[in-house]
Amino acid sequence: MRKLWAATVMAAAALTTAPRPVEACGGFFCGRQPVDQTAERILFATNPDGSVTMVTQIQYAGAAPDFAWVVPLAEVPAADSLAVFPQLALTALDAATGPQFQWPDDPGCALPVFDGAGPPNAGSVDDGGVTVHIREEVGPYDVAVIESTDPAALVDWLRRNEFRVNDAMAPYIRIYTSEGMKFLALRLQPDAEVSDIQPFRFTLPSGSPSIPIRLTAIAAEPEMGITVMILGDRRYGPANWPDVEIDDDQIVWRPYEWPMQTNWTALVARGVDEAGGRGFVTEMSGPTATIAEQVRNTMSSDEAQVEARDALLPLLEGNATITRLYTRLSPEEMTVDPIFRRTDGPEVSNVRVLPRYVEGRDMCVAPGGESAAASPCDFAACGAGGLCRVVEVADGAQPVAACACVPGTTARTTFDPSGRPTVTCQDLRMSFLNPGDRALPDAPPLADPCATFDCGPNGECVPMNMTPTCRCSAGHVAVGAIAADGSRETTCVLPDEPVPASFYDRRVPDLPDSLPGGRQVDVPPPAVQATSGGCSAGSRAGSAGALGGALLGLLFAVRRRRRS
Repeated sequence: MRKLWAATVMAAAALTTAPRPVEACGGFFCGRQPVDQTAERILFATNPDGSVTMVTQIQYAGAAPDFAWVVPLAEVPAADSLAVFPQLALTALDAATGPQFQWPDDPGCALPVFDGAGPPNAGSVDDGGVTVHIREEVGPYDVAVIESTDPAALVDWLRRNEFRVNDAMAPYIRIYTSEGMKFLALRLQPDAEVSDIQPFRFTLPSGSPSIPIRLTAIAAEPEMGITVMILGDRRYGPANWPDVEIDDDQIVWRPYEWPMQTNWTALVARGVDEAGGRGFVTEMSGPTATIAEQVRNTMSSDEAQVEARDALLPLLEGNATITRLYTRLSPEEMTVDPIFRRTDGPEVSNVRVLPRYVEGRDMCVAPGGESAAASPCDFAACGAGGLCRVVEVADGAQPVAACACVPGTTARTTFDPSGRPTVTCQDLRMSFLNPGDRALPDAPPLADPCATFDCGPNGECVPMNMTPTCRCSAGHVAVGAIAADGSRETTCVLPDEPVPASFYDRRVPDLPDSLPGGRQVDVPPPAVQATSGGCSAGSRAGSAGALGGALLGLLFAVRRRRRS
């Protein structure tokens, strides 16, 4: 299924020998990669006048005419604040604040050697029950800011103006129209190409940073990563979600791979699952001065780097502190919009010290050899309804992680944060576009993607938002792979270690009323809310759906402050 968060390049965590500023090819914008390449990235910057500037990454794979992006907002942004933002600036800031992993201070741990603001704009017009506050061209985008108390009128306006909105999205739009929200809508101009898509920036007059994540649930991949960076006068944290803490002693790592692999993102995914499906990890919080100095000293003749420097530096210089928050969520967990606020607390370093021993296993490289302490399941995240098991692969290849899924869920092949194919268990009810439906009212019925998909003799193909997934027979686990043509493959096989029969007594929890469900699934009443048994997010070419291409990257907003 086409997604607005399609993965683009491979990434991995950086390895450091001591806490220090990262230098690469002499400039802040060179040679940097984010920890979770598949994650959505959002940057909030508070301003002295109380306004909040927001930048969000927009990633999309599909045809240019199919692209549309809609964001609920509490207020109308200042028209002169609408602008594109350099992708390089957002990616570099992500990499500079992401986790850095420090080698254990242990003489017995051998270091491997590798080869090599303002009031709403005047002039708002009423168009068929929809108030159009702004309509203009910004970079490659046709931009509109609209509102209506009638969700049907708002959807009709979007469709008449060639923003692709299908029937599955209407209940989510209704959530935000009932709360008095406005909508920022983007589509590509007729002569623009998908390659022209850039992050988008705008400023709202006041409020606290927030992500209207309920709308994101329509087209999100399971275990989707979200990175939030907030520039302000002090540390920020989630106001209505838990703070999830990860102990460095849990970090499993493979020192003989380069870039070195850690299970950091899998630990975050499991920590959020254990917190009930909501939570953020504070990966870093500290002064902006060092980062601003690095950006300021970037001297380059490269036009893209100069543009990135000039866009990022004013935001850094206007705020004393930067906080980086990270989470991984599945659609069924996107039930409450997270809001962020100023908070007390010490600085949080993004340097993590790797442990030599994890649960009695020696992670270090033995002299003249390799550490074999890590398991494929250490690095996998099967989701709250999944259990990881190792599967041996033919032809002498390395064993891989596979997932057993509780009743009411299905196994979906996706991508982990490093870009490797993986499997996670997805709630069957979160399918909003199914065979026989119409992507748009005047479109032909959608064909069944399972018609040509094979899960093997021990699995049944189930379409999820027009992407084939596999429901495996009891005792079997799903293994994911990517074919040579880029299409996803999922196969149900027997694992090396049996799946306990008691695992299948678990059930998915009820969906809250605040989250309109998609497909109706006949499953027994929930008995036990499943949590991860140890067993991430992205989309690539080769998937079959139309929902992601119609609407919705990661959506975000600024909530109104409550007035006394």
